[in-house]
Amino acid sequence: MKNLVAIIAAFGIMFSAFPTVSAYAADTASASVSSETSVETTDMEHLAGEWKYQYTNTTMPVYVSPSDGGTVVINKDGTYKFSRTDGTVSSGKVELGLYTIGGQVFQSISLYEGQERMFGGYYHSDDPDIIYHGNNVASRLIRKSSAVVSIKDFVGSWKEQTADTNADIEVSFKETGSCEIKADGTYVYTDASGKTSSGIVYVGDETIGGTVIPALRFYNGNTLERASSYHPSRADQIYFGNGARVRFVRDPKVMLSGDANCDGTVDMSDVVLVMQALTNPNKYGINGLSDKHLTPQGRINADMDGSGLTVGDANAIQNKLLNK
Repeated sequence: MKNLVAIIAAFGIMFSAFPTVSAYAADTASASVSSETSVETTDMEHLAGEWKYQYTNTTMPVYVSPSDGGTVVINKDGTYKFSRTDGTVSSGKVELGLYTIGGQVFQSISLYEGQERMFGGYYHSDDPDIIYHGNNVASRLIRKSSAVVSIKDFVGSWKEQTADTNADIEVSFKETGSCEIKADGTYVYTDASGKTSSGIVYVGDETIGGTVIPALRFYNGNTLERASSYHPSRADQIYFGNGARVRFVRDPKVMLSGDANCDGTVDMSDVVLVMQALTNPNKYGINGLSDKHLTPQGRINADMDGSGLTVGDANAIQNKLLNK
């Protein structure tokens, strides 16, 4: 993925993008490209479905620090619907083309609302779930199924474990520090000697072998201190480095008793989330499809008696609110 991004950046291509609130006309590509045609790569079938529109509001690329701008649904008939996070909706048609840039063939995707070109980007099979646009990779469309994690999934306390000598970390390790990740994206790391450092953790991704992998990058100022890979099936572990010699494991410590949604307060929304997670786990449980699903830290906070999450915990939180 980084090589493809570098090719686009090197040519200085200007892509138009969905703004976060209001629309504006597109700029045309400034690079010199050669057009091609192919039935196999200009059909709509492989683009149909739900996409998240993401942009970066930092100096980092969008794959490092993505922010949610809304949802785009692309239909097989070549139409689309864009629902922004501010509640506004637009729709129109999708037009496809092929361009060769630096010896690689990219598919161009343009979304029009009437005669106005609202979005222009490039797609490549090496990144099948992402359509990048914007100078310096400032924004993109990413398949909704691939945009699966956010900072809230990592809020809480973590223990750092390092493999002991040459042993597999699953067999033998020593604890070398701890880290607290906060809902605002900041973190505080404490090493074994008690020395602390702090900064910002960005929850983004990288593409490996055509698959989007969630990734966390810990920055101290402008310095990248460490980067990690993460898989939702291992919700309580974050691995660092290719050799899997260092990892964070979740410290099952209650941050705020009853705070199921990890928003820093305890109210009826926490009761509702517990019940939703229990009755509809595919949507609201750990790794649920909803953006407001229960997180591992939320489950720890909501387990009022330490015996696992049940309806009784929802009742206990409600009774706490009623001062019973």
